[in-house]
Amino acid sequence: MGGLRTAESLRRTGFEGEITLLGAESEFPYNRPPLSKEYLLNPETKIHFNLNHDTLQSEFVLGDAAVRANLKEQTVSTEQGKTFTFDYLVAATGLRSRSLKFENNLLTKRFSLRTMSDTEKLRTAISSGMKVAILGAGFIGCELAATLTKLGCSVHVIAPEAIPLALALGEDFARVIQRNHEAQGVTFHMNTSVKDLIGEDDIRGVLLGDGTTIDCDILIEAVGSLTNVEWLADNNLDLSNGLLLDHALHAVTPEGSLTHVYGVGDIARFPYAHRQLPARRIEHWNIPIEMAKRVAKDICFQEGLDVADYSPTEVFRPLASFWSDQFDMHILSYGELHLATSTKLLDGDFDGEFVVGYYRDDELVGVAGLGMRGVLNTYRAEISI
Repeated sequence: MGGLRTAESLRRTGFEGEITLLGAESEFPYNRPPLSKEYLLNPETKIHFNLNHDTLQSEFVLGDAAVRANLKEQTVSTEQGKTFTFDYLVAATGLRSRSLKFENNLLTKRFSLRTMSDTEKLRTAISSGMKVAILGAGFIGCELAATLTKLGCSVHVIAPEAIPLALALGEDFARVIQRNHEAQGVTFHMNTSVKDLIGEDDIRGVLLGDGTTIDCDILIEAVGSLTNVEWLADNNLDLSNGLLLDHALHAVTPEGSLTHVYGVGDIARFPYAHRQLPARRIEHWNIPIEMAKRVAKDICFQEGLDVADYSPTEVFRPLASFWSDQFDMHILSYGELHLATSTKLLDGDFDGEFVVGYYRDDELVGVAGLGMRGVLNTYRAEISI
């Protein structure tokens, strides 16, 4: 999505040069949030973005991952041996699923969820009545737990933290999510981890750290992700946690910013506008859209085009947002909840719908709600990041 939105923004802003989109997946760009929800439930769900090729006027090179970039020579090489030259490079290669290693490191009937292909493989493997173990109680793990329960599976979620989603939403909010899951039949095993896998040729169960075992027909790992930045190595970039950028979303080297190289989306680590905090990555759906608009304006400005209301010194300052649907719960958030040092119930109550405020030094840095979207939206303008 980050690459597509950048190409679209370039055309809208007046860029007339050649645009090539390189992608590791063989699919045209699609929407990822439905993968753990609607698309897993129903393969007829439309997830591909609408493409106006006449307007986009771009070349898609699909199923051929970038493996090496030479930023001085301004080339990108691909897995299939192709080499592309560029005047501007936008790195929007996203994430891949993280996988754990076990002594009995079985792979059969073991899944993760990041791509359209991952969802299709999982859907083919599951059937009603199956026992499913999910490692990880973040958003993907909890969304999968809800979807698979709807499909008739018996779901066990295993995670080292005390409360699912507490790190993202805070303990009070997270307890409500856990109670609602448990009311639908999901079983949580918290404050523990998987020590090993059980089975010979394929997975039959998992051994937990406390010695208990859980039988399962399939195992799903939802234990985080890794940034796809290896192809950018050997260019003097900071790739320690994604690609480090400056305030204009240019890649950064010790010698200064590279004004012809940009980052967009989940791999992009960018600085705060007015806070003395380390640069951060934000893996939310709206961030690559906002980044794409900014990058397109900067490229067009460098090309000498008339870019209305744009200054290259303008600091990129997006308002992050995310949502998550689990059973009949609709969770919506604005801001950066992880910055908070305290929380406050702003409206409603934890037995029904509610809105929570997240504060740092008495400043509102985020809001999140279960339902109550209209009330939640009234706080957006008060958020200070």
